[in-house]
Amino acid sequence: MVTAALPALAQTAPPGGYALNRDHSKIGFSISHFYVSSTEGQFTAFDGRLTFAPQAPEHGAVTIQISPGSISTGNAARDEHLRTADFFDAAKFPSAVFESTSLVPVSGNAGTLTGSLSLHGVTRPITLHVTLQTPDVNADRLNFSADGTLKRSDYGMNNYPGIIGDEVTLHIEAEFDRNR
Repeated sequence: MVTAALPALAQTAPPGGYALNRDHSKIGFSISHFYVSSTEGQFTAFDGRLTFAPQAPEHGAVTIQISPGSISTGNAARDEHLRTADFFDAAKFPSAVFESTSLVPVSGNAGTLTGSLSLHGVTRPITLHVTLQTPDVNADRLNFSADGTLKRSDYGMNNYPGIIGDEVTLHIEAEFDRNR
């Protein structure tokens, strides 16, 4: 639930449905390589919806769908390998889905967003630290940044231990535009 319990948005953003604006959003990650350097990348195909309910937080929600096959690390050969059964097995698991279950305000415009992530045939809880940005002047947009971590082994992606780290850092920049 993304709720107006975070005060700045409660006063300016109208309740209702919002669609993810893919042109102004980014879903990125970082993972260690040989525990010395890191590899960064992003997913280029994703979509999402947000229901904003400032007066009834229990009715708010965020859902984001990601196509693991759209992975992009800046290296075509590596990206192709990441799509195989060694990692994402994108042919067998063409979608990853995050569905929120709650948002707990921490302070000001920051909160902890909890939900479930379904990836590689496994669904597990995940917590993201969210910062809601000032809404657009015309209040038709909600923007937020989210950061969190997950263990790839929790999702059955265990190949190449010692070469590739287990912990994946996620970073999301999302803009949601109000449905009209």
